[in-house]
Amino acid sequence: VGKQPIRETNIYMYLYFVFFIICGSFFTLNLFIGVIIDNFNEQKKKAGGSLE
Repeated sequence: VGKQPIRETNIYMYLYFVFFIICGSFFTLNLFIGVIIDNFNEQKKKAGGSLE
């Protein structure tokens, strides 16, 4: 008893965690969108130009 970790004492860890999650989500979303746009442009070139 009395040897448990003290919870919710370091606000900097919360800020680090939130920053890490936001940056990781942004990087992952950017990667997926980049792949989709790259494939779209490749298919557009194969189709013969603009799709307008």
